[in-house]
Amino acid sequence: MIDFKTITKAVTLITLCVLLHSCYAVKTSDEFYDIKTSELNTLYLIDISGSMEGIDEGSVEDQVMREVGNTAGSKVSKAIGGKIGSILGKQVTKEATKLGAVKRNLIPAIKGLPDGKKFLVFAFNNSVTKQANAFKVADNMARTSSNLFVKNLTAQGGTDTLQGLLQAIATEDVQEIVLMSDGLPNDNPNTVLEEVKKRNTNDVIIHTIAFGEDADLSFMQTLAKENNGTFITSKM
Repeated sequence: MIDFKTITKAVTLITLCVLLHSCYAVKTSDEFYDIKTSELNTLYLIDISGSMEGIDEGSVEDQVMREVGNTAGSKVSKAIGGKIGSILGKQVTKEATKLGAVKRNLIPAIKGLPDGKKFLVFAFNNSVTKQANAFKVADNMARTSSNLFVKNLTAQGGTDTLQGLLQAIATEDVQEIVLMSDGLPNDNPNTVLEEVKKRNTNDVIIHTIAFGEDADLSFMQTLAKENNGTFITSKM
């Protein structure tokens, strides 16, 4: 027999979760974490490896989102039961992950890009998935399609950070890269740093944002420092 009291609580939590979710879907921002939107051609590089399904402690707002997502997801799954309950529960819980934190912050940043700004989004795990091969010029259509690309990303597979970075650096007209990752590459971190140093002959700026308690902060910080970028953790 279905416990309607439990369902009511679950619905309340889902409503809160949806409100938080919808807020980031409609709000705009002129920065991504503490990285201000620049006039440079910016390539957003997102780690979508399996480890990005892990928990992101993040800021206070992120922690609230995680708790709401986890609690609501669990209650939905138990109250409704069966395959539908399981699917809905997992969908709500996804907001609590590292990749969920990326989406909650990147989507408003892209939505806030000024008209004429050149930008592009890549994602990587075992391979690199490109939103497009050439930079987009920000307008309503470009911002909307890019955010749809980000929203539909799922975390799975390995972490070929090196290939992600090399393909980003090799992209024509790129001037600035923003790497979002837990900093746990398949390759030795020193190998990644050495290869990037060899290939980054045009002095592309590389900012790094580290997600999760298990992030390799040393690697992410060094990568940013050696490429004139800013290092940030999602807790900031």
